[in-house]
Amino acid sequence: MRMVLSIKESRHGLWRICSGEAVLYDKLRFTHAIRLARGLAREEHANSGRTVSVEMACAEFTITLAHYAGTASPQRVAA
Repeated sequence: MRMVLSIKESRHGLWRICSGEAVLYDKLRFTHAIRLARGLAREEHANSGRTVSVEMACAEFTITLAHYAGTASPQRVAA
């Protein structure tokens, strides 16, 4: 099963990390949100072996920032 962590802009101009509709972290600066989401995804992949992606979601598009797949070593694909 695949897990997706999304980085989205919040109403107050800062950023949040979501898993589905659940907000995991809110009121983060952009760089911190990216680093934290990538770290969470890497840790989840290492612990569970599941495929985990980090995406930045905007109204017009979605960008994949990291992708950890497979059971061997994590792989990253940067946009």
